[in-house]
Amino acid sequence: MNKNKKRLEDIDDSLYSENDVNGVVSYYLDPALTQPYTGIIYTKFGGKIESEAAYIDGLMNGLEYVYNEEEELIQLTECRGNVHFGVSKEFENEKLSLVCINYNGSLVKVVYLGENQEIVSTEKYYYDVTKGDEVPQGYSALTRISYEELPQYIQLLLELSDQELVDYEFQEENPYLRPPYTK
Repeated sequence: MNKNKKRLEDIDDSLYSENDVNGVVSYYLDPALTQPYTGIIYTKFGGKIESEAAYIDGLMNGLEYVYNEEEELIQLTECRGNVHFGVSKEFENEKLSLVCINYNGSLVKVVYLGENQEIVSTEKYYYDVTKGDEVPQGYSALTRISYEELPQYIQLLLELSDQELVDYEFQEENPYLRPPYTK
């Protein structure tokens, strides 16, 4: 997390907030909610940092870090417009345990890793019937979107091999996660 950006705790007196349609908070610098906050927001629980995320124009746009009670990183997720959008990595005992692609908060693909960081299995939650994918029973939500209709960033991520997803390196200034949003 870029420590040079403005950093405020979510309960800081200089912040004003409102819940968006997803139930996620948007942050502002004025009570009229006209000046969106840009910087880092962190939350604490029991005196320890529980999470911190980049906000641009009042919305979570960038990387979100989630920590356990020992303040060890347990999840690192790309966000856009207050929802998970892009790659997310989860850690257990400081080891990578899974990598997934999210599209507007919905899972698209998950790669599970074993103790020695080997790929154990992969689950798909997006099937492109225009490319001949057969849709398992009960997986209809994302299948109604053709590959060409997916945002370019999600398409790029879907083109990565499982190993490339595991090796994916997050960018603090990822242009796909910053407004104005591109398709």
